Amino acid sequence: MKKTKARYNRSNISKRLQAFCDDGIDVYYSAYFVRGKQKDLIINKLPFSRIESLATHVKLELPDEVRVEVFDGKDAENVHWANEYTLKDETIPEAIVDTAKTAFNGLGEIEINNLVDQRLREQKRLDDFERLKIENGELTTELEDQRELLDELEQENEQLRNELESKKQVRYYAGMLGDILEGIGISKDKIRNPIASLMGISEEEKPKEITESKQDTSGIVEDEEPISPEQKKRAEVISLMNDYLNSTDNQTLANLFTIFSEIESNPTKAIDVMTFINTNK
Repeated sequence: MKKTKARYNRSNISKRLQAFCDDGIDVYYSAYFVRGKQKDLIINKLPFSRIESLATHVKLELPDEVRVEVFDGKDAENVHWANEYTLKDETIPEAIVDTAKTAFNGLGEIEINNLVDQRLREQKRLDDFERLKIENGELTTELEDQRELLDELEQENEQLRNELESKKQVRYYAGMLGDILEGIGISKDKIRNPIASLMGISEEEKPKEITESKQDTSGIVEDEEPISPEQKKRAEVISLMNDYLNSTDNQTLANLFTIFSEIESNPTKAIDVMTFINTNK
């Protein structure tokens, strides 16, 4: 690649590039403008037919130096020929220089294109912002609807949980009551219907161990056998406990249910409870 340096002359540059065309070279040229230590690419691989663009940029931007590079084809990466030119004062008429400085103030085609690109980018950002704001509003509305649905499901779930817990407690104490009554001599056949009703068991859910009795559905009745003093005392204790359980609040009832459950699984824990009570008296 031949590299030279000379004074800027538009006619000489055109002749040089025309000579390359005559030699069969597919001429594309690039131009760099140098101002002090700054070097900017102004024209990037334009065909020789648009050589007038170089003169236009030089008139408008008035660089200190111009570097012209020639390529053999638009897609060529290696420079075929290059030359650096220093601008002479007489190259550009004084009237053009004054007009360029006052009207354009060094603002060339590249700067104008940059301003246009910047405005387009700003408009695109505004459009994207408006689009995202609309999407955010739609997502917020959908999220609120989902939250309301979740709250309704949680309330329904809590209600079902409370109903299930109440039914468990009633069934537990009804079953315990049935065992106690059977222990003091009252037959399960005679207490089947009241216990089943208390436990919330329908006819299809009746426990297998409680057989149907067509003759006595009036409730709990005592056997004809006499009750011993010990059994009577036991019945009174159970009656007192039943009265207390019916009158206590739900929280205390739940606590007692937990204690009874622990004692049922391990009867020795009743002794631990009594020891704790006596210790803290």
